[in-house]
Amino acid sequence: MAKTVALSCRILAKLGLFKETTGHVSARSRDRRTMMIRGRGRAESGLIYTRPNNIVLSDFEGAPLERRSGLKTPNEACIHGELYKARPEIGGVVHAHPPTIVLTSMAGIELRPIFGGYDPQGMRLAVNGIPIYESSLTLHTVEQVHEMLKAMGDSDVCVLRGHGIVVVGATLEEATVRAIKLDHLAQMNLQAATLGQVPSISQQDIDGFLGRRRAKGRSVEPLWRYYGEWEKRN
Repeated sequence: MAKTVALSCRILAKLGLFKETTGHVSARSRDRRTMMIRGRGRAESGLIYTRPNNIVLSDFEGAPLERRSGLKTPNEACIHGELYKARPEIGGVVHAHPPTIVLTSMAGIELRPIFGGYDPQGMRLAVNGIPIYESSLTLHTVEQVHEMLKAMGDSDVCVLRGHGIVVVGATLEEATVRAIKLDHLAQMNLQAATLGQVPSISQQDIDGFLGRRRAKGRSVEPLWRYYGEWEKRN
């Protein structure tokens, strides 16, 4: 599992969703009561260089359960722990700082479904609505995280205005791919905003996409393999 957490960090960093040493990824452990989370501290070299020995086993309060020299859990570990406690279906959490999403949130650019078959997963994120947590402060306390959870509701994504994103999934692989799709949705909407008034796709098309049945995990596993291979070559 530490390998998966480390790979997620490297993929997202190489795609530009992480800045230097800030941001973190976690996966719920097999015992369901602990988590594997990227460590912070003097021994780290940034997310793009994350390796399995940079991953820390922690309880949901952010207390390390194993010693990693020069590493500790992130100050915002409570984001991960409180999500795992509140939503048992979650198996992976990404907290990242994609520049495009930070910019669109500050500029008040709504992330709309402006494409369909080009990227149905990204389209679905927009159609479902993307909650926004209004504070740009880092989330160091349980009380702050609970306010964020209120804004997030039962969504799998939340934009933290002027700060970044929180994305969850049944697995870390799913959360990672979802974060990539959310970032690409923001990139497309930002580019569209420079062109003027770009309409959303029609309601008829939206209904058509939403009416289609999807096999569970069908699209996530190939994309995870794709990004894993891409990361090796970049």
